[in-house]
Amino acid sequence: MTRRAPTIPDSELDVLSVLWELKTGTVREILDTLHKRGREWSYATVATLLDRLERKQFISSNRDELAYVYKALIPADDVRHRRLSNILEKLFDNDPSALVLHVVKTYRMKPEEVDKLKDALEKGGRKRTRAASTAKV
Repeated sequence: MTRRAPTIPDSELDVLSVLWELKTGTVREILDTLHKRGREWSYATVATLLDRLERKQFISSNRDELAYVYKALIPADDVRHRRLSNILEKLFDNDPSALVLHVVKTYRMKPEEVDKLKDALEKGGRKRTRAASTAKV
């Protein structure tokens, strides 16, 4: 049986996003950044979340200094992909076009963002067309 990848709850994701921004950080540095973002967590809460992330092997710690220094082991794009795949499956019946249409209809986009989206859709469509034309039926 295939082992399911560990999940990342929003609270852990908040801590992980600070590590992506800082590259490395102690509990105190991470806590200070979270406080600046409006999270009123205690030192113990952040330490617990870091411990959970380390047990899941999403981060690592190093104690060469007086305090543990943490760094992310999982790239932000990997987490985005996991979370988006989950949303796509659970809310959009694995239909990427339904997800994109929902975003386009729901959120206001700047003209340059619309241009990027059009460009990505054109490139994505061409790749799919080539793959489909070379596939054996």
